Amino acid sequence: MILETLLAVGVTVTLPMNAEVAGTEILLGEIAIVQGTDPELVRLIESIDVGYSPAPGYSRLLRADKLHQIVARRAPHVSVRFAGERTCRVRPLVREVPGAELLDAARTELDLAFSDEDATFVPVGEPLGVAVPAGLKSHEVRARLLPQAVTSGTVNVPVQVLVDGVVYRTVWTNWEVSAWQTVAVLAQPVRAGEAIHPAHLERKRVRLQNGTELTPLPAQFLSGAVAVRDLSVGETVTHLDIHRPTVISVGDSVFLRVRKGRITATVAGVAMQAGAVGDRIGVRTAGSDLDRRAVVLSRDLVRIDLGN
Repeated sequence: MILETLLAVGVTVTLPMNAEVAGTEILLGEIAIVQGTDPELVRLIESIDVGYSPAPGYSRLLRADKLHQIVARRAPHVSVRFAGERTCRVRPLVREVPGAELLDAARTELDLAFSDEDATFVPVGEPLGVAVPAGLKSHEVRARLLPQAVTSGTVNVPVQVLVDGVVYRTVWTNWEVSAWQTVAVLAQPVRAGEAIHPAHLERKRVRLQNGTELTPLPAQFLSGAVAVRDLSVGETVTHLDIHRPTVISVGDSVFLRVRKGRITATVAGVAMQAGAVGDRIGVRTAGSDLDRRAVVLSRDLVRIDLGN
């Protein structure tokens, strides 16, 4: 009896010849006039999803008989009559996302990714604006840059355009990154076989090269090292340019300096590995069977830094 009563309630769907829609899905109420005596049933029919919205520049032709079949499946208890046109040409409402907005999103992501680094970045060209469907709410633009080593060179930053919370389009932006680091460079020439002393070095801001280049060594790793080739003024020094003599041998007594924030403690230990200045070696303290990894600072001093 209840089903018969519902089926007796009529809803009329009047289909126009043309319609424009927002969002990525088409609701029947967006393209047609739905009328009936029961407001709740009218809202139900209006909310039926009848397919995807066409992309900008395209259209879809919806047929009344196919729409009737969709409605019958979604609301079998409602008597629905279709009127108006036999077909409806549906086009999307379009919003243009300018290239400058895409660049701004990428620049914000780069600022965040390189916030702790000395780096600058310049866009290589400007992406064209993209046309997206006008969503039910304003579109969103966001960039996502995967973690990577800080270096100079070209970086590609993907920028996503979201319509109603769903990624509709991804645009790649290209950037030329210049990463800088203050490192030790040679203030005086050093000949092959000559030991490097602090007087040979000065600190200078240099542009890091791309990932194929070797990393310059810090000054503390260079003092006492022997050049394996002639080195010129202004050069940075890598591990291929020098031989670092072993300053600690296995079994040597050393002092282990442990730092945690502002607190520093020094204890006696024994070197379990040989190493040059800057190497990480195993050190064992009295009464312990555990080897701790420490950085060699000098002939009898190693350090562990536990952070803040």
